[in-house]
Order: sequence, then C-alpha cells, then structure tokens
Amino acid sequence: MLSLWIKQLARLYLPVYKYESDTIKIAYAGYSSIKRNYFSRLLPESNCNQTFLGMRWFWQIPSAIESYNIDLLISEVSSISIKYFHNEKGYMLPVWIAMRINIDRPLNEILKRSNSHFSDVLKRIRKYNLTYEILTDEEDFDYFKEKLYLPYITKRHGEEAIVADLKKKWESSESPSLISVKEDGKIVAGSLINKTGDCLYGLRLGILDGNEEYLRHGVVGAIYYFSILEGQKMGCRYLNVGTARPFLSDGLTKYKMGLGAEFIADKTTLKEYLWLGFNEQSIAAKEFIRNNPFKYLNKDHKLVNSTT
Repeated sequence: MLSLWIKQLARLYLPVYKYESDTIKIAYAGYSSIKRNYFSRLLPESNCNQTFLGMRWFWQIPSAIESYNIDLLISEVSSISIKYFHNEKGYMLPVWIAMRINIDRPLNEILKRSNSHFSDVLKRIRKYNLTYEILTDEEDFDYFKEKLYLPYITKRHGEEAIVADLKKKWESSESPSLISVKEDGKIVAGSLINKTGDCLYGLRLGILDGNEEYLRHGVVGAIYYFSILEGQKMGCRYLNVGTARPFLSDGLTKYKMGLGAEFIADKTTLKEYLWLGFNEQSIAAKEFIRNNPFKYLNKDHKLVNSTT
C-alpha cells in the first residue's frame, strides 16, 4: 500500500521524453518505460529520435505542448493531480478498462461469425486437440501459480509486472476453482475463476512456462470459450474477460472486441489514468486521433468514445 502511495507522489514531478519522426512529435511524461515504449510505437514511422526534455511538475505538463512544439503529449496522472488534468483541454484515459461478454443468450448466437470470432477459436481448439477441466485442489492451484501464472505475467510485463496475491484470492473465495486447458491431455494454460453475482470472473490467467507457442495454438481464446460454457452452466449473465487498453486499435483490445466483449466502467479497474493533450493547430495530431479512436472518461466519469 505504501509503494502505491509513493508512486502517486512521484507522479507529481515527472520526466518528459520527446519522440520525433518525420511527420509527428509525441511526448511522454512519466516513469513507466513500458507505457512510454508503447506510445512511441504508435508513431507511423519505425525510425524516430528520442530526446529527454527534463523534469516537470504536473501543472507544467500541458504547457510543454507549446514550449516544445509537440503534436501529442501523454502524461501519467497521480490521484492527487487528476482534478487538475480534468480541467485541462485533453482526454483522461484509463490505463486499463474492464471488458465482459454477455453470455445470457444461446451459445450459437454468441458463436455466430457476425457477432464474434469464436468460430476461429473453435478451429484452433479442434486443430490442437484442446480440452478443459475444472480443478479445485490446492495442489492444482500451486501448479497454476508457479508454472502458468508467474512465468506468463513476468514475460508479458517484465519489471513492471504487478503480481497479484492469488493465494489470498483463492482462500477468500467460497468455491475456489481453476479452468485448465489441456493440449493432448497436458495442462498448458488456465485461469483462476470466481462467480460473483451474475458474473463469472476470469481473475488471472497463465500459460505454461510463459511459452508463446501455446498462444499461437489459441489457448487464450480456448480459456474464454470454455469459461462461457461453465458460466452458462452456473447461470451467469456475463463473463468478465479482464482488462484492455483504451485504444480501439490496440491488438489485445481488438482481440477481445472480436470475441464480442464490451467495455464496462468498472471502478475497481479504473484506478490508473493517463492524460492525452494535443496541439489544436496540429494536423498530425488530428489525424492521429482520427486514426486511433479510444475510450476516455468525461468530467461526469462516464466512459465515452473519442469519435463522438
């Protein structure tokens, strides 16, 4: 808890980096190298120059757009400074947004190609002989944590991986269970699941040894498909498929939307924010926003589209 508070304080005084290509200049204010690299990859050209612009207090961040002739500026936001940024011109972006699939309908409707890409998921399930099993033993949980969850999250997020206390989640659940995906009878992926109210939550997922080969075999889609089957058995209305980035062009976001998932303004996930400011005179900024639609929070804390 103390480390989170320290992060909030640190975000009041931020390092600023500029990424410049032939057509656009983007600045990032903050400490996260993963987020900074993510936004730098949004530049249309692969080759760009990076410059460290120095440190700035949060109230100096918006003026950096004019000072350095920036087209777009993305800044990490502290919970202490969120009100300030909400009053500035720009967009308040949640770093992650929860998504869910409505499973309170016939399975053939969920799988219909016009509604989702689950038909492609089923092809991989058949091709790689993927099956599933519900596990409830503590030994199974320990295997999931050590061999699936931890390797997957550390390879995916590196030094910024936030490792959840799965043991606490497991012990606090009334009926803790895992959905395990097998390939030719061998457990290769899984997810900790929990039913709360009318929703089945996929709390955390993992892949054996973080092996990306299993990703290509479609095990993540299989987790969601098999979770739908179990959720319907439990009488659930929704399957929560975790979080995604607010940019609709993002690969993970597009994937989950392709499964028919919708965004929900779940306050348990809307805890970390970025501010997106832009040069109103910049043609490059306008083109970027038009070509990269996103979800943002308006001043009423409602999740809305940048295209509306």
